[in-house]
Amino acid sequence: MSRVSLTAVRRNQVVTVQLSRQHVVDLFLRVGMTEMANAALRDLPDPVDREQVAAWGGRWNVDMDYFINRMGGSP
Repeated sequence: MSRVSLTAVRRNQVVTVQLSRQHVVDLFLRVGMTEMANAALRDLPDPVDREQVAAWGGRWNVDMDYFINRMGGSP
């Protein structure tokens, strides 16, 4: 395999990060979003990946920018 082909293959790899449902719940509790924490505990699988959390949060009109803002940071 040529170097160019190997580079192309590496760029197309996707790494899915798995989180525990409890970790997601704890993050919501940390920023005072108790209702969302309870819903996450009820609705999300365990483990859950970031894309699943993002899709689930979209139903609440909560995206990463909103969440980061609630944590006092900036995206």
